[in-house]
Amino acid sequence: MQPGPRCLAAAKCCVPFASSGVIFLAFIGTLLNKQPLYVIGVDKPSEAAKQCFAAAWMYITIVILSVVTLAWDKLQQRDRPKSGFGVPAYGAIGGAVNYKNEL
Repeated sequence: MQPGPRCLAAAKCCVPFASSGVIFLAFIGTLLNKQPLYVIGVDKPSEAAKQCFAAAWMYITIVILSVVTLAWDKLQQRDRPKSGFGVPAYGAIGGAVNYKNEL
């Protein structure tokens, strides 16, 4: 079973966005732990930091799943025809086609 084109497109899209989410949430969580006065409107900064780190772990899971999907597709490309996704290679179905007009 091979991942479909929508799955691959979603994985390619998720890797950069989820990676930036991990960096941002880790930064905010660290900021809430070290300097909570820089973040305005947070009543319990230690609890908010824990929630930021929990969300960052969820994004890390998405990054890992996306990278595994892309790597799996890359490994499966050896068995796939060269002409495209799901399209058989030229001549793979019935052999070579004779275009000579024989009368």
